[in-house]
Amino acid sequence: MFEEFIQSPAGRAIAAVVISALAILIIDLNYRWFFKRVFDIVFSLIAILICSPLFFAGVIISAGRGDEITEKTPYLGKGGKIVFLRSFAGMEKGIKNLPRLIDILCGNMSFAGVAPMALSDGAFMDDNAMERFTARPAVFNHLALRADENMTYEEMFALDARYAKRRELFTDIFIVIKSLVLAIRGERKSYLGEVKDGTYAQTLLKRGEITEEDILNAEKAAAEALEEYEKRKKVKKQKYN
Repeated sequence: MFEEFIQSPAGRAIAAVVISALAILIIDLNYRWFFKRVFDIVFSLIAILICSPLFFAGVIISAGRGDEITEKTPYLGKGGKIVFLRSFAGMEKGIKNLPRLIDILCGNMSFAGVAPMALSDGAFMDDNAMERFTARPAVFNHLALRADENMTYEEMFALDARYAKRRELFTDIFIVIKSLVLAIRGERKSYLGEVKDGTYAQTLLKRGEITEEDILNAEKAAAEALEEYEKRKKVKKQKYN
């Protein structure tokens, strides 16, 4: 009786629904630790293939404007480590940030996550904000779901930490969808509050909580950290060559 039911159209439909539900449940339970990275790799590869004509156009335009095709900007990435995020050199809008798909593929970014942070901002962040660095910086900011035009940096850090602890499948799906909708409406950054107006250091300076000298010292420390990073990278490269 059961075998006959399973072989019927209704039985097959129910079996397909059950199997799909189990698969989604398994993915959701392991999303933070495994499948989020898998999806980043798969969808970045697909996006790169689809956008390959735009990549070629960006390469041609950038090559015609200077010696460098792409430029790399250092940020604080996952684990508070330095990561370099790519963009086409000599371009302002449009396809400028298309090379970020390569950063996603390489593991420096994710499709959904926290905002990239400037190196010098790290000097002004307290321990309570460090939880955010367990997540990768992303193309689509999770704040699209929860933030508003009155949000402060400290509120952002708290929301970042909350997102980093959870990193759920359906949350990331909603982040991407909501971000695209906001971009189409022209409201891409309206929900970021004071975050959209400058770096954390610049915001603290406007509040009068730090001085210009503090910023200069932070920038100097960031430059030294970047120099040390380049030295280690060079030594590592020589070691394996």
